[in-house]
Amino acid sequence: MPYSIDSVITKLEENMPSLSPTASKIIQLASDINASPPELTKVIKLDPVLSAKVLKLVNSSYFAIRDRIVSLEKAVIMLGLNTIKNLALSAAVLTQVESNSRDNKFDHNEFWKHSLAVGITAKLIARERKVDKKVIEDYFIAGLLHDLGLLVESNIFPEEMTRILSYCQKDGLLISEAIELGGLNGLNHCKIGELLADKWKLSSYLKNVMVMHHNPFPNENYSDLDATIYLANIICKNNTIGLVLDKIPVEPETDIYTKLGIDNSIEKLVLNDIENEIEKAMEFLKAFCKN
Repeated sequence: MPYSIDSVITKLEENMPSLSPTASKIIQLASDINASPPELTKVIKLDPVLSAKVLKLVNSSYFAIRDRIVSLEKAVIMLGLNTIKNLALSAAVLTQVESNSRDNKFDHNEFWKHSLAVGITAKLIARERKVDKKVIEDYFIAGLLHDLGLLVESNIFPEEMTRILSYCQKDGLLISEAIELGGLNGLNHCKIGELLADKWKLSSYLKNVMVMHHNPFPNENYSDLDATIYLANIICKNNTIGLVLDKIPVEPETDIYTKLGIDNSIEKLVLNDIENEIEKAMEFLKAFCKN
Protein backbone atom coordinates (compact mmCIF):
# COMPACT_ATOMS: atom_id res chain seq x y z
CA MET A 1 0.00 0.00 0.00
CA PRO A 2 1.52 3.39 -1.00
CA TYR A 3 2.26 5.79 1.84
CA SER A 4 1.34 9.47 1.90
CA ILE A 5 3.46 12.28 3.34
CA ASP A 6 1.15 12.41 6.37
CA SER A 7 1.52 8.70 7.05
CA VAL A 8 5.31 8.96 6.80
CA ILE A 9 5.31 11.76 9.37
CA THR A 10 3.08 9.66 11.62
CA LYS A 11 5.41 6.69 11.31
CA LEU A 12 8.39 8.90 12.05
CA GLU A 13 6.70 10.08 15.23
CA GLU A 14 5.80 6.52 16.21
CA ASN A 15 9.09 4.82 15.35
CA MET A 16 11.82 7.43 15.79
CA PRO A 17 12.11 8.44 19.46
CA SER A 18 13.06 11.96 20.38
CA LEU A 19 16.73 12.60 20.97
CA SER A 20 18.02 12.45 24.51
CA PRO A 21 18.24 15.78 26.38
CA THR A 22 22.04 15.59 26.05
CA ALA A 23 21.88 15.07 22.27
CA SER A 24 19.35 17.90 21.88
CA LYS A 25 21.58 20.24 23.87
CA ILE A 26 24.60 19.29 21.74
CA ILE A 27 22.64 20.05 18.57
CA GLN A 28 21.69 23.40 20.06
CA LEU A 29 25.31 24.17 20.94
CA ALA A 30 26.54 22.97 17.54
CA SER A 31 24.36 25.66 15.95
CA ASP A 32 25.56 28.38 18.32
CA ILE A 33 28.64 30.18 17.03
CA ASN A 34 29.13 31.70 20.49
CA ALA A 35 29.20 28.39 22.37
CA SER A 36 32.30 28.03 24.54
CA PRO A 37 34.51 24.96 25.12
CA PRO A 38 33.50 24.67 28.80
CA GLU A 39 29.80 24.70 27.81
CA LEU A 40 30.30 21.89 25.29
CA THR A 41 32.45 19.68 27.51
CA LYS A 42 30.00 20.12 30.40
CA VAL A 43 27.10 18.91 28.25
CA ILE A 44 29.00 15.95 26.76
CA LYS A 45 30.04 14.82 30.23
CA LEU A 46 26.38 14.52 31.22
CA ASP A 47 26.35 11.32 29.14
CA PRO A 48 29.25 9.01 30.12
CA VAL A 49 28.66 6.69 27.15
CA LEU A 50 28.72 9.61 24.72
CA SER A 51 31.85 11.00 26.40
CA ALA A 52 33.59 7.65 25.98
CA LYS A 53 32.63 7.46 22.30
CA VAL A 54 33.87 10.97 21.58
CA LEU A 55 37.21 10.24 23.26
CA LYS A 56 37.44 6.94 21.41
CA LEU A 57 37.03 8.75 18.10
CA VAL A 58 39.49 11.48 19.11
CA ASN A 59 42.10 8.80 19.80
CA SER A 60 41.32 6.77 16.69
CA SER A 61 43.59 6.38 13.68
CA TYR A 62 41.36 8.88 11.86
CA PHE A 63 43.02 11.77 13.71
CA ALA A 64 46.39 10.05 14.23
CA ILE A 65 47.26 11.99 17.38
CA ARG A 66 50.56 10.79 18.83
CA ASP A 67 49.81 11.13 22.56
CA ARG A 68 46.60 9.65 23.94
CA ILE A 69 44.00 12.24 24.97
CA VAL A 70 42.17 11.37 28.19
CA SER A 71 40.04 14.48 28.74
CA LEU A 72 37.48 16.34 26.66
CA GLU A 73 39.09 19.64 27.64
CA LYS A 74 42.38 18.59 26.08
CA ALA A 75 40.57 17.21 23.04
CA VAL A 76 39.08 20.65 22.41
CA ILE A 77 42.52 22.24 22.70
CA MET A 78 44.11 19.71 20.34
CA LEU A 79 41.39 19.46 17.69
CA GLY A 80 39.41 22.65 18.11
CA LEU A 81 35.92 23.37 19.34
CA ASN A 82 34.25 22.89 15.95
CA THR A 83 35.72 19.41 15.47
CA ILE A 84 34.61 18.25 18.93
CA LYS A 85 31.15 19.74 18.31
CA ASN A 86 30.92 17.68 15.13
CA LEU A 87 32.12 14.49 16.81
CA ALA A 88 29.66 14.90 19.66
CA LEU A 89 26.83 15.68 17.24
CA SER A 90 27.55 12.67 15.04
CA ALA A 91 27.97 10.38 18.06
CA ALA A 92 24.65 11.51 19.54
CA VAL A 93 22.68 11.29 16.29
CA LEU A 94 24.16 8.08 14.89
CA THR A 95 23.88 6.22 18.17
CA GLN A 96 20.21 7.16 18.35
CA VAL A 97 19.50 6.03 14.78
CA GLU A 98 21.43 2.76 15.05
CA SER A 99 19.78 1.90 18.37
CA ASN A 100 16.44 1.89 16.56
CA SER A 101 17.55 -0.13 13.55
CA ARG A 102 15.62 -3.24 12.67
CA ASP A 103 16.89 -6.52 11.37
CA ASN A 104 16.26 -6.72 7.63
CA LYS A 105 18.24 -7.17 4.43
CA PHE A 106 19.60 -3.63 4.55
CA ASP A 107 23.38 -3.89 4.85
CA HIS A 108 24.35 -1.46 7.60
CA ASN A 109 28.09 -1.96 7.23
CA GLU A 110 27.95 -1.18 3.49
CA PHE A 111 25.67 1.77 4.19
CA TRP A 112 28.16 3.25 6.65
CA LYS A 113 31.08 2.51 4.34
CA HIS A 114 29.40 4.59 1.64
CA SER A 115 28.59 7.33 4.14
CA LEU A 116 32.18 7.38 5.40
CA ALA A 117 33.47 7.43 1.83
CA VAL A 118 31.32 10.44 0.92
CA GLY A 119 32.49 12.24 4.05
CA ILE A 120 36.12 11.45 3.32
CA THR A 121 35.78 12.42 -0.35
CA ALA A 122 34.14 15.70 0.61
CA LYS A 123 36.94 16.40 3.08
CA LEU A 124 39.63 15.60 0.48
CA ILE A 125 37.94 17.92 -2.02
CA ALA A 126 37.72 20.65 0.62
CA ARG A 127 41.38 20.16 1.50
CA GLU A 128 42.37 20.43 -2.18
CA ARG A 129 40.37 23.67 -2.35
CA LYS A 130 42.26 25.03 0.69
CA VAL A 131 39.12 25.33 2.80
CA ASP A 132 39.73 26.82 6.26
CA LYS A 133 40.99 24.05 8.57
CA LYS A 134 38.63 25.22 11.30
CA VAL A 135 35.58 24.12 9.28
CA ILE A 136 36.97 21.26 7.23
CA GLU A 137 35.46 18.64 9.53
CA ASP A 138 32.04 20.08 8.64
CA TYR A 139 32.54 18.51 5.21
CA PHE A 140 33.29 15.10 6.68
CA ILE A 141 30.34 15.15 9.08
CA ALA A 142 27.97 16.41 6.37
CA GLY A 143 29.05 13.54 4.13
CA LEU A 144 28.76 11.05 6.96
CA LEU A 145 25.17 12.10 7.69
CA HIS A 146 23.93 12.91 4.16
CA ASP A 147 22.07 9.61 3.71
CA LEU A 148 20.59 9.44 7.21
CA GLY A 149 17.11 9.51 5.68
CA LEU A 150 17.89 6.25 3.90
CA LEU A 151 18.72 4.47 7.15
CA VAL A 152 15.57 5.83 8.78
CA GLU A 153 13.59 4.77 5.71
CA SER A 154 14.96 1.25 6.10
CA ASN A 155 14.06 1.23 9.81
CA ILE A 156 10.50 2.40 9.32
CA PHE A 157 9.67 0.68 6.03
CA PRO A 158 11.74 -2.54 6.07
CA GLU A 159 9.54 -4.54 3.68
CA GLU A 160 9.30 -1.72 1.16
CA MET A 161 13.05 -1.11 1.30
CA THR A 162 13.76 -4.79 0.70
CA ARG A 163 11.62 -4.60 -2.47
CA ILE A 164 13.23 -1.34 -3.56
CA LEU A 165 16.75 -2.76 -3.17
CA SER A 166 15.75 -5.82 -5.18
CA TYR A 167 14.30 -3.67 -7.98
CA CYS A 168 17.51 -1.63 -8.13
CA GLN A 169 20.13 -4.32 -7.73
CA LYS A 170 18.49 -7.28 -9.48
CA ASP A 171 16.30 -5.57 -12.05
CA GLY A 172 18.55 -2.61 -12.78
CA LEU A 173 15.94 0.08 -12.15
CA LEU A 174 16.65 3.67 -11.18
CA ILE A 175 16.03 4.36 -7.51
CA SER A 176 13.21 6.78 -8.43
CA GLU A 177 11.45 4.01 -10.40
CA ALA A 178 12.04 1.46 -7.65
CA ILE A 179 10.54 3.73 -4.98
CA GLU A 180 7.33 4.06 -6.98
CA LEU A 181 7.07 0.29 -7.47
CA GLY A 182 8.12 -0.40 -3.88
CA GLY A 183 5.08 1.34 -2.44
CA LEU A 184 6.57 4.54 -1.01
CA ASN A 185 4.74 6.80 -3.46
CA GLY A 186 7.80 8.84 -4.43
CA LEU A 187 8.82 9.52 -0.82
CA ASN A 188 12.56 9.11 -1.17
CA HIS A 189 15.21 9.24 1.51
CA CYS A 190 15.90 12.92 0.81
CA LYS A 191 12.37 13.86 1.85
CA ILE A 192 12.54 11.57 4.87
CA GLY A 193 15.90 13.14 5.77
CA GLU A 194 14.21 16.55 5.66
CA LEU A 195 11.43 15.37 7.98
CA LEU A 196 13.99 13.89 10.36
CA ALA A 197 16.12 17.04 10.35
CA ASP A 198 13.03 19.09 11.21
CA LYS A 199 12.00 16.69 13.96
CA TRP A 200 15.44 16.73 15.56
CA LYS A 201 16.08 20.43 14.83
CA LEU A 202 19.36 19.71 13.07
CA SER A 203 21.33 22.67 11.73
CA SER A 204 20.41 24.06 8.32
CA TYR A 205 23.66 22.91 6.69
CA LEU A 206 22.99 19.28 7.66
CA LYS A 207 19.36 19.50 6.61
CA ASN A 208 20.39 20.93 3.23
CA VAL A 209 22.79 18.11 2.41
CA MET A 210 20.20 15.50 3.43
CA VAL A 211 17.71 17.10 1.06
CA MET A 212 19.93 18.21 -1.83
CA HIS A 213 22.81 15.73 -2.11
CA HIS A 214 21.40 14.29 -5.34
CA ASN A 215 20.40 17.62 -6.85
CA PRO A 216 21.25 20.97 -5.23
CA PHE A 217 20.44 23.00 -8.32
CA PRO A 218 16.78 23.89 -7.69
CA ASN A 219 18.12 26.07 -4.85
CA GLU A 220 19.97 28.93 -6.56
CA ASN A 221 21.77 29.72 -3.32
CA TYR A 222 23.26 26.27 -2.79
CA SER A 223 26.54 26.45 -0.90
CA ASP A 224 30.04 25.16 -1.57
CA LEU A 225 29.32 22.49 1.04
CA ASP A 226 26.16 21.39 -0.82
CA ALA A 227 28.08 21.27 -4.09
CA THR A 228 30.93 19.30 -2.50
CA ILE A 229 28.62 16.65 -0.99
CA TYR A 230 26.80 16.34 -4.34
CA LEU A 231 30.06 15.71 -6.19
CA ALA A 232 31.49 13.43 -3.47
CA ASN A 233 28.34 11.31 -3.55
CA ILE A 234 28.56 10.91 -7.33
CA ILE A 235 32.24 9.91 -7.17
CA CYS A 236 31.51 7.25 -4.53
CA LYS A 237 28.39 6.01 -6.32
CA ASN A 238 30.08 5.71 -9.72
CA ASN A 239 32.96 3.78 -8.14
CA THR A 240 30.58 1.55 -6.13
CA ILE A 241 32.07 2.39 -2.75
CA GLY A 242 29.81 0.93 -0.07
CA LEU A 243 26.06 0.61 -0.51
CA VAL A 244 24.91 1.93 -3.88
CA LEU A 245 21.17 1.67 -4.49
CA ASP A 246 21.15 1.72 -8.26
CA LYS A 247 24.31 1.11 -10.25
CA ILE A 248 23.52 3.45 -13.14
CA PRO A 249 26.43 5.94 -13.47
CA VAL A 250 25.72 9.63 -12.98
CA GLU A 251 27.51 12.38 -14.89
CA PRO A 252 27.98 15.42 -12.60
CA GLU A 253 26.77 18.78 -13.81
CA THR A 254 29.71 20.58 -15.41
CA ASP A 255 28.82 23.79 -13.54
CA ILE A 256 29.70 22.04 -10.28
CA TYR A 257 33.40 22.22 -11.13
CA THR A 258 33.12 25.94 -11.86
CA LYS A 259 31.28 26.44 -8.59
CA LEU A 260 34.07 24.71 -6.67
CA GLY A 261 36.97 26.08 -8.70
CA ILE A 262 38.31 22.62 -9.62
CA ASP A 263 38.19 20.26 -12.60
CA ASN A 264 37.31 16.58 -13.06
CA SER A 265 40.88 15.48 -12.26
CA ILE A 266 39.75 15.71 -8.62
CA GLU A 267 38.18 12.26 -8.93
CA LYS A 268 41.50 10.58 -9.68
CA LEU A 269 43.18 12.47 -6.85
CA VAL A 270 40.49 11.38 -4.39
CA LEU A 271 40.50 7.75 -5.49
CA ASN A 272 44.26 7.54 -4.95
CA ASP A 273 43.74 8.22 -1.23
CA ILE A 274 40.27 7.03 -0.39
CA GLU A 275 40.85 3.38 0.53
CA ASN A 276 43.56 4.33 2.98
CA GLU A 277 41.37 7.08 4.43
CA ILE A 278 38.39 4.72 4.78
CA GLU A 279 40.58 2.27 6.68
CA LYS A 280 41.57 5.02 9.11
CA ALA A 281 37.95 6.12 9.56
CA MET A 282 36.62 2.64 10.31
CA GLU A 283 36.56 3.61 14.00
CA PHE A 284 33.30 5.38 13.21
CA LEU A 285 31.80 2.09 12.04
CA LYS A 286 33.10 0.27 15.12
CA ALA A 287 31.60 2.89 17.39
CA PHE A 288 28.12 2.97 15.89
CA CYS A 289 27.29 -0.15 13.91
CA LYS A 290 25.55 -3.08 15.48
CA ASN A 291 27.41 -5.78 13.53
